[in-house]
Amino acid sequence: MLEPSSPTHRRIALVCMTPRPDAQELGELLLPSYGIRRIHAALLGDPDLADASVRLFDRRTADIEAYVADILDFEPDLVGFSIYVWSAPAMIAVARALRARRPSLAIVFGGPSARSAFFDLEPYRPAHAYLDAVVEGDGEEIICEIARLPQLDRAAWERVRGLTLPTANGWLRTERRPPITALDRIASPYAHGLMPQGGVAYLESFRGCPLSCRFCEWGTKENSKASFSADYIARELDAFRTLEAPAVFLLDAGLNLNIGAFRNLRLANQRSGFLKETLLWAEIYPSIVRDEHLAFIEEIGTAYLGVGMQSMDPAVLRLHDRPSDSPRFEAAVRALARVTNIELQIIAVLPGDTPEGFFRTLDYALSLPASVRVYHCLVLPDALLTRSRPEWNVRFDPHTLTMRSCEGWSEDAVARTRAELRRRALAAGGKAGEFWWAFPRQPERVTQARASWRQAAAR
Repeated sequence: MLEPSSPTHRRIALVCMTPRPDAQELGELLLPSYGIRRIHAALLGDPDLADASVRLFDRRTADIEAYVADILDFEPDLVGFSIYVWSAPAMIAVARALRARRPSLAIVFGGPSARSAFFDLEPYRPAHAYLDAVVEGDGEEIICEIARLPQLDRAAWERVRGLTLPTANGWLRTERRPPITALDRIASPYAHGLMPQGGVAYLESFRGCPLSCRFCEWGTKENSKASFSADYIARELDAFRTLEAPAVFLLDAGLNLNIGAFRNLRLANQRSGFLKETLLWAEIYPSIVRDEHLAFIEEIGTAYLGVGMQSMDPAVLRLHDRPSDSPRFEAAVRALARVTNIELQIIAVLPGDTPEGFFRTLDYALSLPASVRVYHCLVLPDALLTRSRPEWNVRFDPHTLTMRSCEGWSEDAVARTRAELRRRALAAGGKAGEFWWAFPRQPERVTQARASWRQAAAR
């Protein structure tokens, strides 16, 4: 058995599995994992860990034995996993194998799917058999505190604020850790040379979301008012230019959901100018689009904005605590479509909706001047997994988290809807993935669907 190293010479393995784009929709674009590199940068930027060895393991495929062999060959004394829907089953299998071969190895999980409710699902329990701690919030500062612990044992874990610790009978939460509010102190993986040349770049201007929609994980964040400074963002944009990033993916919940962050982004781009040289991908909340947002989009020239429509049935949106404003929505969509490319995003199999209601939403979306993308509803941690309503009778696949049936949707109805979406998407010249369907922008037409939604919104 390896002797644990001192904190200053600790060997830390960071593990993730970057997915391959479904249906090869993005061609040859390189989309590296970002969150795990945020953690990597935090460790590299901590002066107390200057002599620590940190290595990232990302095989991009679920080859469990290869992951285990590579990690054990590195001889780590701390392993940090970052998981999301696509990678969780494989990463948990790797952790189980590591624990079987090195029982004393310290194992921590973080990332969007790393939640106690997720680990309590039947395929993944008991969590205490393969992990020591879960980070359910921002991980950049907590991973450094963990890495600096003199001993990686249970007593030490319990002294770290912000951890969720597995037990044989449930979970123990340590003292609450406040969210990071001074976001500029978060180390950048671009500044540390961790991002690849020619890859799509990722940018944050703030974290969290002021909304709290039940189907979405964003609204559980506590620090949606904090923002990165214009100086920080400008440095990121300059780094993107050096790396020749073909596109910038804005990771914020919405371009216009934090006005201070948006203005910092706009100022940063006025200094750097890089967004005029590349493609910006971002989400935007339609009902609060201002003239300054439209002006910014015109300034940068090339953008592709996702508009979270979800459903146009006000009753369905109310069930999910989603604000709705149909008249302003349509006006905003048309204003955005005049200055850039937009994609309306809707969700199939939302609890409380029906196949008939969903297809009315789809028809309405297709009548607007935008492309349309449909997502199969997922039962995500921090969203429907923990914020569903009992009467919705949610049933889902624990491996993919896709909804199988719920209020308004039988399993047969779900299967028929998926088949019809595939048929219609391909017939329209679009694409069909495993859990999404894309429709290109259609020639605009007046439909009865538009009038019916206006009538529904007025009720």
